[in-house]
Amino acid sequence: MINFDSEGFALESGYITVHVIDEQGIYLRKEEQYVSEGCGLAANAVLDEPKAAKQGFAVQRVSKKWQYIEDHRGEVYYDTQTKAEVTICDFGKIPENLTVLRPFNMYCEWDGEKWVLSAEKQAELKTQKLQQFISGIDDKAASIYSIWTRFEQEYTSRENAAKAFKEANYQSEPSRFIADFATKAGIDNKMAADLILVQAEGLRKLLVELANQRMRKYELKKPNLTEDEMQAIYDDIIQQMDNLAEAYQNG
Repeated sequence: MINFDSEGFALESGYITVHVIDEQGIYLRKEEQYVSEGCGLAANAVLDEPKAAKQGFAVQRVSKKWQYIEDHRGEVYYDTQTKAEVTICDFGKIPENLTVLRPFNMYCEWDGEKWVLSAEKQAELKTQKLQQFISGIDDKAASIYSIWTRFEQEYTSRENAAKAFKEANYQSEPSRFIADFATKAGIDNKMAADLILVQAEGLRKLLVELANQRMRKYELKKPNLTEDEMQAIYDDIIQQMDNLAEAYQNG
């Protein structure tokens, strides 16, 4: 045990247990230091025990007394004005402009307690989403339609030939549209003509139904729909169009 005089100088030499602090007075560690007779402790060392460790706080020495100071170093917060992510590097209270709540998107605003979307921004985003859905439906329909009508002139000519052959009670000379089709399909001319007419009528029905599904986009404009409800309508329209495309592929 080393004794000190009233001025803080050691009365003898030897090792002593001290508590080390940094330049801010923050407690770092306990260690053994050698003190020479007539010398004082190192500037960053004190003899009295610090306060016990406490979660969320550091122990600091101020005016020769130990106190707690908030310690959030390394914790991540978000600026309520800029939405920027901020990592705490200093001791002390969390600034009032920071929150632990993460912004849920770039459009939200801080209302003093939580992140929210203003009514104006909600309306704007909903309008944008509506337009995306409508464009998606139109594009899907256009893609399918382009496949179905790629040989429209050929289909029309073949159907007209089949109609003429049927109106002649299947007795006239069949068009090559019919004869070639019959040969390739391994059927007679009458069956070929009837099949051509059935296929033509089937395509017309598919085109009508595709148009009906495309026009369902106006369902998305119903007032007070939530985004989830809009998504459900959109998904159903796209699924129905896919079903029509599959039906076409299956003849």
